[in-house]
Amino acid sequence: MTTTYTRAQAIADGYLIEADPQLVATLGGFPAPVAYTDAVFRECIAWRDAPGTEALRQGEVQREWDLLLMTSRAIGAACSSARPRGNRLTVELFRIPCDGSSVKAQRVILVATIGPGDCGEPVITIARPSEG
Repeated sequence: MTTTYTRAQAIADGYLIEADPQLVATLGGFPAPVAYTDAVFRECIAWRDAPGTEALRQGEVQREWDLLLMTSRAIGAACSSARPRGNRLTVELFRIPCDGSSVKAQRVILVATIGPGDCGEPVITIARPSEG
């Protein structure tokens, strides 16, 4: 018997983090529930204030909003395209690294994939290109 590692297990283990359902609903444009890999969460959403970064007015809610907004726009552009692109698309955004010293945004490329969840339902996963 083959054992399959499920999406629910990945969420329970912390390898995937579910996107805030209220932000997903507010932004719209998402045909399915959204989750991020732990690496995407740590690199693009997680935030801690550090000396010298107070003026940046960063926070996890704002950073998650930005990531979801850019993903929603990428989905909208793909859906309105005359050429179908399959189940995977590139998401580009700029974010300030959460390293305690950076104050300048850097470009980040992510991949959003829509595929079957544990019961065959559509789900979206946002990952780094090397993870997807």
